[in-house]
Amino acid sequence: MQTSIDDPVNLEILWERCISIVDEAAHTLVRAAFSTVARESNDFGCALCDSDGTGIGYTTRGTPRMGIILPRTIRAILERIPPQTLQPGDVLFTNDPWFGSGHLPDFYVTMPIFRGDKLVGFAGACSHVADVGGSTVPDARQVYEEGICFPPVKLFRAGEPDAMLFSILQKNVRVSDQVIGDLNALVASCRTSASELVRLMDETGIDDWRPLSRALNARTEAVFRRAIEKIPDGIYTSTVEADGFKSAVTLQCAIKVAGSEIEIDCTGTSPQVSPGGINVVYNFTHSAFIYALKCILDPHTPYNEGITRPIKVFAPEGCILNAQFPAPVFARNQTAHYIPTLTMDAMAKAIPERVMAACGSPTNRTVFAGTHGHDGRPFSFMMISSGGMGACDGKDGYSCTPYPSNSGSPPVEVIESVVPLTIRKKALRTDSGGAGEFRGGLGIELVVENSSGHTITGSSRMDRVTHPPRGLSGGGDADTAGIWLDGDKPFPPKGRGEVGAGQFLSIHSPGGGGFGPSQKRDAGKIKRDLAEGLISAEAATRQYGQTTA
Repeated sequence: MQTSIDDPVNLEILWERCISIVDEAAHTLVRAAFSTVARESNDFGCALCDSDGTGIGYTTRGTPRMGIILPRTIRAILERIPPQTLQPGDVLFTNDPWFGSGHLPDFYVTMPIFRGDKLVGFAGACSHVADVGGSTVPDARQVYEEGICFPPVKLFRAGEPDAMLFSILQKNVRVSDQVIGDLNALVASCRTSASELVRLMDETGIDDWRPLSRALNARTEAVFRRAIEKIPDGIYTSTVEADGFKSAVTLQCAIKVAGSEIEIDCTGTSPQVSPGGINVVYNFTHSAFIYALKCILDPHTPYNEGITRPIKVFAPEGCILNAQFPAPVFARNQTAHYIPTLTMDAMAKAIPERVMAACGSPTNRTVFAGTHGHDGRPFSFMMISSGGMGACDGKDGYSCTPYPSNSGSPPVEVIESVVPLTIRKKALRTDSGGAGEFRGGLGIELVVENSSGHTITGSSRMDRVTHPPRGLSGGGDADTAGIWLDGDKPFPPKGRGEVGAGQFLSIHSPGGGGFGPSQKRDAGKIKRDLAEGLISAEAATRQYGQTTA
């Protein structure tokens, strides 16, 4: 007997089952991954789609913006490789930035799910991988310089891997064991989703997943539209300056709220740049705006593609938020991570009680590459150092939190066990959070020593060096980011340099902006901040007017 989806209780149970399937797929990915990027840093996404490629369920782990993109990517792949050409055991793959989330290191894998000989859905998984060849710094003039690119291809055919594709990939990356291991982990993740969905269909008697998909997406859309309706109608604008590559860039948006719909217009944003891989493809811009609005308006309801339907995003072709091929895009997060700040700054004019001050993002990313001293094996490791989150009405910002990426650095013990780096120091940066009635979260100080015995390369992707995270509603700006060799020699924030044996990089991430006038901060909180070393005695006097004598 088929389970009825007209019963709201059954509908809720089936939705939770879909989410649990994708979460199990995410667990498979993490357990099978070879690199710390997926295994420890959480830089991945998983989704389950119906046979039309519409997203039903997304993992509660990973990076939400990558999950939001997955169904769009799957449908774009199917335009190149039509569903009628698929058979059980096929696996499709691409890392084309304009199909996925905007840069070559993000691998996207999808698998058609068959129940018998009937196509019933698609499993999708994506992850940032350790290397794709090419340059490890955002100085390219075109995407061709940034690594190997695969258009949509069949990675497996009827269960058999395409040996040629794997050999091409192996020959073009620095740490092929990690990259191919992570690619196989993505395949294993999709197989988990596929087997679990078929088992659920056998259990419930459901032979077509599309009616359930339509019902779930309609309900999610309705909840999101009700949240939008609570915003006063109007047009709310924002402008944010970012460091850029060689010079600052401007991001602009006008958010039009009309009833239950939102239109976002990014006209006025700076054009795409070259050289400098800080350009963003439309997919990533679209998902970043939707994710930011989801955080503001309805953070608790599980999401699916229904949340995308009330929102339209326009970014002019050729601007830095809708970069056109073959623009360099390797470090697209250095621009895209400003989008939540842009969104919240605009929404602060309508619903200030629902937004937070600017966060200490974009997340700093420094790639260390070289060879192990004892056996000469190559290594490539991306060190992620998160900034502080902005404060909001009624709450201080969290310190060292990877918003909006949700991908952080592995524990020190893990880093030192897999690569020849020694973490001399990992500590909160006193006074880095913006002052305010509610204080911004603190950034971090990392001191990373090269203990390989050889000279290695450090490639930095850092922003907020010249443009601090801004406070809101009278709150103070946070401290900026910075990077130095041996503590006092400036290191290129978006560039490459050598780190000799025994030398070290000092990496400072920015704090988050404060919210509300600092004069209104509770004296007890100031005293606690002093006792915990979050602010200095000098800052207590200068920013809050409180003496410590």
